[in-house]
Amino acid sequence: MKETIQIRTVLQHWELRNPRAEGRLNGKPPRLVYPIRTDSGRFVLKGYPCDTPEERVRGSVQAHLFLGNEKGLAPRVFPLKKGGYVLRDQGYWFYLMEFVEGRQLEETPEDEYRLGQAAKKLHTLQGCPVKSSLPQGKERFREWFRDRPFVREFDAILDTLPDFEKLDQCLIHSDMGPHNAMLSREGSVIFIDLDDSGTGSRYLDLGWAFIMQFVDFNHETSEMKYRFDLAESFLKGYYGEKGIPEEEYDLIFFGAEQMHISYMQSYGPHAVDALWKILNYGMSRKEILWDMISRKNRDPAEGQREE
Repeated sequence: MKETIQIRTVLQHWELRNPRAEGRLNGKPPRLVYPIRTDSGRFVLKGYPCDTPEERVRGSVQAHLFLGNEKGLAPRVFPLKKGGYVLRDQGYWFYLMEFVEGRQLEETPEDEYRLGQAAKKLHTLQGCPVKSSLPQGKERFREWFRDRPFVREFDAILDTLPDFEKLDQCLIHSDMGPHNAMLSREGSVIFIDLDDSGTGSRYLDLGWAFIMQFVDFNHETSEMKYRFDLAESFLKGYYGEKGIPEEEYDLIFFGAEQMHISYMQSYGPHAVDALWKILNYGMSRKEILWDMISRKNRDPAEGQREE
């Protein structure tokens, strides 16, 4: 579908000097993301179709105001000429953000350690004014996969998952990985894509990567391997030298299972069987990873010998 948004018209609603769009970034369809260059700096314009609930868009802006404008851990947002931060124009909701100078984090042990440190800082912030739109309950999954041969095993996994609403609630990102974090020129980790950010379950936030990211799935051969190096580095960044208590480790993996399950319908019916295999493979790595962590906690020199 041909895009007919007049970006220059949209940008007139902010105090900008000679603004011009520099193409379009690959945001999550049907969202719009445009880098904007002006005579006084660079910005990012983000747009959502107007059928997106207004409260969700304003929640994202509130998350930016808190985490970015106040705490410096996300891009700042900028006010409109007439006040407020959200513009409705040409069938979209728009807001304007800071352009972060730097690079995207990568899937390396060094960057995962940085991400773990930033996640710890994120989770200790108090006073976030908005609740995350990430659902925390598991009952919505009960209707899924009734026609699949693995339905009994699927239900058994659901039975083991805790009620995350009753566990630690804090400021979360909800999709925290290197793809949604930048390393600024000053060396700070900056979180981007705050669409579902707000107060929510710490264990769902931490768990996202442990199956969704750390299981490396080859789409051509269906072979899998687990990125133990990335998982260990992230946990070390988050928990420091004290290490992670086993009870928390269990909760993070429960979070990993629920987060992976929540995506199992997102890629269409043809992808479900592969995602089921990834889920089981990721779960099977839990004890192996714990043994590696426990051994290094007992004998720190063990990690040096393995390296």
